[in-house]
Amino acid sequence: MPVSSQSALYERLFQLNRCLDQAAEMIEQFSREGLLHSEYAGPYKRELEGMRSDLSHLLTAVLHQREQEALRGRRAKTDAGGPVEG
Repeated sequence: MPVSSQSALYERLFQLNRCLDQAAEMIEQFSREGLLHSEYAGPYKRELEGMRSDLSHLLTAVLHQREQEALRGRRAKTDAGGPVEG
């Protein structure tokens, strides 16, 4: 996958995470203002937290995979006797 495609993917994932965070904030605000009963707000907040948790795990896994690929590339250069860039 080209670097620009990877960057766009990460950006979209981070934007999605922020949207979920904002939705949770809105539910909390509606609950405080009495527009949404806490009995209904609770399940929505838990569902949003679950989605954010899943997304965080996904982002962590993707970034870890990227790190591993970079390390393998460095190791291959070192084994080949080439210079290793920071």
